[in-house]
Amino acid sequence: MTRSFLNYRFLMEESEHRIDEASRSRNEHERLVAQRILESEKRHRSWESSHYRLMKSVAEPYSVEVQLHKLKKTAIGLTHKQALFSYLRDNSITGRRRHTLFRAFYGPADYVNAVIAEHGHFLNAASSSICATHLSQRIWQEVTFGEALAEYEEAYGSYFAVYCDCIVAEAEQRELYTAPLLMFLKKEAMEKCSALLSAGAADSGLYPATHQRPSGRPAHGLDRRHG
Repeated sequence: MTRSFLNYRFLMEESEHRIDEASRSRNEHERLVAQRILESEKRHRSWESSHYRLMKSVAEPYSVEVQLHKLKKTAIGLTHKQALFSYLRDNSITGRRRHTLFRAFYGPADYVNAVIAEHGHFLNAASSSICATHLSQRIWQEVTFGEALAEYEEAYGSYFAVYCDCIVAEAEQRELYTAPLLMFLKKEAMEKCSALLSAGAADSGLYPATHQRPSGRPAHGLDRRHG
């Protein structure tokens, strides 16, 4: 495919089409995420602005191969941006523990505003992740991308869950017996990341270090305030 087809406008058009298609998908996760994006003009504009920045970055390199690599790294970042909300939802974290985690990741920010912001980041990232998988298959014919990304998401989710458990356990001044698993799960996630990128070792900066006493926001590689 020629370079002219890989500009950010084309990537945005393909992405908009994919979100519209996802809103009618049989896949419940895809359908619910896409419907939430499309049901509100404000929410759609927020996602569009966020996704535009991502696609502009992906389309920037001149080499098609480098563009694909950039898309893969973008997908990895989107996985990170979904991690906190997914953990809270999947583990039914409420009350004091929920407050503890938001203080760890957002510092002294107002709790209600932090929750609203985190949900918005999750929706934007989940929607863009749906598009990233579509683009990899539609444009770059990477038929294994979706499977590799799902494997990475599972591995990173397991790692992130224990990381959050450590934060909560420390705040409650109790020992967490799964804490020693942290480095093993980190290594496993990095291996999945390397397989997804198909080019050497993953960037260590994508992962938080072994759990340390949080002071404000933990030293975590993801930043939910961008993209």
